[in-house]
Amino acid sequence: MTADRNDLTTVERTFALDVTRAVDPLPLVAVTGTRGKSTTAWLLYRMLRARSLASALWSSSGVYVNDQRLPGELQPWSIVVRALAAGELDLAVQELEAPVVASVGLPEGRYALGAITTLCGNDEACLLTPESRHARRAHEIVARAVHRDGVLVLNADDPAVLGLADRSRSHVVFVALHPDNPALRRFRDRGLPALWCQDGLIIANQALVRLATSMRRLTVALRTPNEPSLGLDEAARRPAESEDVVITDVRDAPCTLGGALTFQIQNIMCASALALALGLPITTIDAVARTFLPDAQTLPGSCNILSVRGHDVLIDGARYPWALRSLIRGIRHRSPRRTLVLTHAFPWLQDGEVQEVGRLLGRLNGLIVLTEPIDDERYRLFQDGVVHNPYPPILVTQPDFEQALHYVFSLAQAGDLCLVLTAEPLRTIALLERLASD
Repeated sequence: MTADRNDLTTVERTFALDVTRAVDPLPLVAVTGTRGKSTTAWLLYRMLRARSLASALWSSSGVYVNDQRLPGELQPWSIVVRALAAGELDLAVQELEAPVVASVGLPEGRYALGAITTLCGNDEACLLTPESRHARRAHEIVARAVHRDGVLVLNADDPAVLGLADRSRSHVVFVALHPDNPALRRFRDRGLPALWCQDGLIIANQALVRLATSMRRLTVALRTPNEPSLGLDEAARRPAESEDVVITDVRDAPCTLGGALTFQIQNIMCASALALALGLPITTIDAVARTFLPDAQTLPGSCNILSVRGHDVLIDGARYPWALRSLIRGIRHRSPRRTLVLTHAFPWLQDGEVQEVGRLLGRLNGLIVLTEPIDDERYRLFQDGVVHNPYPPILVTQPDFEQALHYVFSLAQAGDLCLVLTAEPLRTIALLERLASD
């Protein structure tokens, strides 16, 4: 959900007119978080559409109904909510931006499901930023917006998100990157619903699988009496000597770069937990995970992967050091021959944060190209961060992005990965596509 400040009263009026009329929650899924919410929302929407369910999505790129983008945002979403109330749509997914939610609020108990992808991970500096304060407030509002009989999926790897479990009145599902995450382990030991990643496999416990039965009243259109919640023989998907169920292998998911990008694994886990709670078959969840890639037009800057002149190009809109860490960790895990980085100068960051960005990017072996002008002091701070590493990459500047792009591809060789950090993902993608077709 996106809106200008001048539109906030309109947004509030839309919610008041449409959502609060329902006595029971509407079949709505709210997805929020400081990173990953767009990808999670699209993954779930693709899973719904793979089952030919009548579905809608309001994401940062617009409102979609049954794969058709509608003009505008507020008016078509109002139509979507009315269609849900009338039973003309099976389910809708809504991506919620923290500043708007924190300012406007949401009606309590009106969403059947919700998910909070992340706040700051384990980054203490992130927790002090104005953005994170907005996000914390928005997370509380989203948690209260989920009906008491509904489901709230929480990222157990983010300590700042965990506290919502104690304050939520709904069924809570924890997802985590490791089965020994302490919070997730406690959940599993108590027989509560959980989903995790182990040796590249996403695994759900039986408590999560059974949760779909209790959700049937809230999402009746998604299930028929003859359709089981699992679309295959459970025994074939269970780890040895376990009642847990294997959902998918993240190494086969192209958006994870062979399992290297942990934040994309978290997005798949979050969407999978929501899908399981809705009773979608595992075969559908698995099939979507194995084919999904963030589309350059609908998810620009969300770790898009393009092939340009035979080279893999990864485009991301990460704005803060904490978001860069997981991205760089994944690239290092993939071990490309070299990583050629094109990046803006992060003009919105404080001096210390600019130095930290330089230190993080300096962990990549290869080349860093600054694609916009930067003053001498900021350049020195960035450079100090880069050379803080034992084997820093070469650092150069170019007058603009287009020249930087041609410069990098004149140097690229087989096995190199190109990482593009951009504040204008659509323009960047258009330039890359034009370069690919030349």
